[in-house]
Amino acid sequence: MIGLPVYEESPSSFAWIYYLIGGILLLAVIALLVLFIVHHKYASRFLKHRVWKKLYRLVQNQDWYLLNNVAIRTENESIHISHLLVADKFVYVISSRYFEDDLAGDSYSARFWQVVDKDGRPLRTCHNPVVFNENRTMLLAGFLGWNQSKTPMFVSIVVINDSTELHIRNPKLSPYSYIVHAKDIYRFIRNMEKNSKLPRFDQETLDKMIPRLHRLSEETWAEERKQAEKDGSSSDKKAD
Repeated sequence: MIGLPVYEESPSSFAWIYYLIGGILLLAVIALLVLFIVHHKYASRFLKHRVWKKLYRLVQNQDWYLLNNVAIRTENESIHISHLLVADKFVYVISSRYFEDDLAGDSYSARFWQVVDKDGRPLRTCHNPVVFNENRTMLLAGFLGWNQSKTPMFVSIVVINDSTELHIRNPKLSPYSYIVHAKDIYRFIRNMEKNSKLPRFDQETLDKMIPRLHRLSEETWAEERKQAEKDGSSSDKKAD
């Protein structure tokens, strides 16, 4: 009987498998690295867009009003507001802030907070977003003719990403000032309107307020674009 030839596979014949696996792992690492960089760079924009989608769905369901990227020039400065939501009983001045880690501080009225890791170790100091948005809300309210002797009308809300936890020693907040996670913003505003005993805005007030805010914002943005172009032209001349 004639025996059939026996072929032995050499180790080098399987080398392409190792190269393939190595290539796949390398691509996976690169993809994760790109995803991390994109998320780190655009996380704030993603949060702002997510908040906008929730607010847009809310005003659609309730027939309220939503103005985005509002800019109002007062006597002394310009106020920039991410979202201005006019509901039945309140005007909500809403800011979205993304933080990679947790937040810690002495109180909600403290000027500065600490960004801390999950073990509570301080990483850096940041401005308290609650105080900042409160000040912006009061500036807008005063500009529109409201004062504290009148019925409460303006509400300050800071929306933060769901992964950030708050560690504030004194939990007391100023009246009509709040900080909430993005996942809760829809339910929070809806419940606040539902549970408030204040009267609704009359339609005449809304018909005056909304167009005025829109017009003032358009005028302010136009002025700022014009000023930016002027500053850019001045810089070009200095460079020449």
